[in-house]
Amino acid sequence: MPLLRHTALIAAATGAVAVTGVAVAPSASSEGRPRIIKVHGPTHVYAGDFRRVRTTIRVGEIGRHTWVTLKAAGFPKAAVGRTFGVHVHVNRCGPKPADAGPHFHSPQAPHHAPLIEREVWLDVTVGPDRVGRSAAMRPWRIPEGKAGSVVIHAEPTDPRTGDAGDRLLCTTVPFGRR
Repeated sequence: MPLLRHTALIAAATGAVAVTGVAVAPSASSEGRPRIIKVHGPTHVYAGDFRRVRTTIRVGEIGRHTWVTLKAAGFPKAAVGRTFGVHVHVNRCGPKPADAGPHFHSPQAPHHAPLIEREVWLDVTVGPDRVGRSAAMRPWRIPEGKAGSVVIHAEPTDPRTGDAGDRLLCTTVPFGRR
């Protein structure tokens, strides 16, 4: 399934959403409510110019799919118009940028698939309001304990390597919690 962005996924956080003409409802907990994780951050900031950035990350499941949304507000004025790489990482955030570990790679994704389809990328372009918004959906679930954070990087993601430069800030997210 190709990467889905913005409106459809944000709508998924609150109810059913049409995806390629098919109505899809969020998966429900045993109480019948959608399972949505919502986290505010960042947990750690590694670049002083980004200390005022505030993140809101939502994670949910629709059938066998995982969706993730990001809203990051308060970027410095110099960031307006720039694109920043944003990825799900395997570890929780720590005091050092490297503590978040590498990008999460889904073991459920085909090994021959492009890197963007094996990872969760949420690159954001900062608007004039100094806010960046992004969303991604993947056709697999993130198992509990296999991913632990969302990291905003200094550069756009290189589609061949997945590299996106220095880590600017990190938000710990309890992916896969049921």
